[in-house]
Amino acid sequence: MFLIFISLITGYIGMALGSSSNAGGIFGLVGFLSPTIFLLQKMYIKLEEVEKKLD
Repeated sequence: MFLIFISLITGYIGMALGSSSNAGGIFGLVGFLSPTIFLLQKMYIKLEEVEKKLD
């Protein structure tokens, strides 16, 4: 839930900043995706740790 909230805030900030340079959609998309990429990276690191413990 927290990451969804952060994603919405960063997406809004990206669109607000990008609207002045006609690139609101691109900055908004990056703002929405950045927390998702962070979460996927954390999951990948945890999976690597689990695999090392199993070996």
